[in-house]
Amino acid sequence: MEPREVKLYGAWGSAHAAMARNALALKGVRYEYVEEDLDNKSEALLRLNPVHGKVPVLVVDGRPLAESFVIIEYVDETWPEGRGYPPALLPREPLARATARFWARFFHDEVSPLSRAVVLADAEAERAELAREMKARMAVLEAGITEDFPCGGGGEDGPFVHGRSPGLLDVILGSCAAGTRVLSAVSGVEIVEPGAMPRVHASVAAFDELVAGFGTTVPHELLLARLLERKARSRAAAA
Repeated sequence: MEPREVKLYGAWGSAHAAMARNALALKGVRYEYVEEDLDNKSEALLRLNPVHGKVPVLVVDGRPLAESFVIIEYVDETWPEGRGYPPALLPREPLARATARFWARFFHDEVSPLSRAVVLADAEAERAELAREMKARMAVLEAGITEDFPCGGGGEDGPFVHGRSPGLLDVILGSCAAGTRVLSAVSGVEIVEPGAMPRVHASVAAFDELVAGFGTTVPHELLLARLLERKARSRAAAA
């Protein structure tokens, strides 16, 4: 039986919330969206996610699920391709599915944490150094995608990591694209160069075009202003 009531708690500018929203949109799932103020979190959010108190939280018939990767997999399994929904976000073949999960976890553990460090760094040289480290880790991801998912990246194979339709890694990379562009702007380092990372770049470009009508795209200038504002508040609070 399909869920009757689906509600998502998210926040503007949150890449992880965008992952959940994009996964739901790709599957054509109707849901209620609740915008959270991360500087003044609601009692509902803290009750639904008492462990981390973060977005996204997906509430399905009253039961909460936290963390973007967990939500994406749940959405993929609950609204499967075989029941008339769009193609699966994770590969069907067990080894390919496990490999996609590995690279998703690599991005979460090794790449994503550097985002906050780049934004909060005060010295220009420090920001650039952190961005170069992030770029180096993205290059590892690029090499892994090229090796493990040879079909994709453009042409007849399709532009996405998993081929002609977006999958788990496309959702992750595409949902983080706005933030990555902001990090490049504040650091002066182009983190995803088309020539150096053709697979990642192709995935992000195709995903940007695909989700343009989902309402999850964050304008670059607004996101940059928001991050700089939050950085200023953090510095003032620490002073």
